[in-house]
Amino acid sequence: MTTTYSPSLKLALIGTGDQSGTWGQTTNTNLGTLLEQAITGVTAISLQGISSYTLTNYNGTSDDARNAVLIFTGTPSSAPTITAPAQNKLYAIVNNTTQPLTMVASGGAVSLVIPALSTGQAYCDASNVSGNGIGFYSAQTTAAGNWNVGGNLIVAGTSTHTGSTIMSTLTATTISAGSVTVSGVVSASGAVIGSSFTGAGTGLTGTAASLTAAVSQSIANAGGWNITPNGNKLYFNYNGTNVASLDSSGNFIALSNVTAYGTP
Repeated sequence: MTTTYSPSLKLALIGTGDQSGTWGQTTNTNLGTLLEQAITGVTAISLQGISSYTLTNYNGTSDDARNAVLIFTGTPSSAPTITAPAQNKLYAIVNNTTQPLTMVASGGAVSLVIPALSTGQAYCDASNVSGNGIGFYSAQTTAAGNWNVGGNLIVAGTSTHTGSTIMSTLTATTISAGSVTVSGVVSASGAVIGSSFTGAGTGLTGTAASLTAAVSQSIANAGGWNITPNGNKLYFNYNGTNVASLDSSGNFIALSNVTAYGTP
């Protein structure tokens, strides 16, 4: 029989009676080189000046696609596309370039983008086990337990929180919905909207629009009362009518349609 090769890792499958006197070397290569490369292999691939790269994929000898970790370096001419063989395989992909990197499988329809200067775990589904098509999928989309981030957390899309958000300092352009508890400073350059705001630190800072949304929303529908900042004053509004104001010096002024019985 003739020697054949396994579909994913391209290991030599020696046929009966084949490679007499040399099968030992083939077996050593399978076990000592190719399997080790698949499990522990780390390779660096330069994308300098190019926008696409096809992983090498050889029978019975070292190649790109068999490695467990692929590190992409250099300065691509544009956002690169990496084509891998359509074979079931798990990869750790390190994108050390400043361009987003797109992983595709040869002939596959599903691709996966690894953002610039980031690392992702991905797998190639060559058998369409997912039912969504042959191609690349993220190998980690959720954390089953607690997830501690030691560095900075950068979210390119929308961050959705179903529970409470507790932090010492918060800086954002927009905060919407839910309960936000901050022990330090909340700094916002856009709208701040939520069901409740709790601060034990130096307070809430931001634009007038931010403060308006934050203060108004924090007590909205509380018996018809709302508070609206305007200039250096806070206006107290009841069921749509301004009834009093409080200026930055602490002076409480009842408006003409309200009789005041002292300051709160």
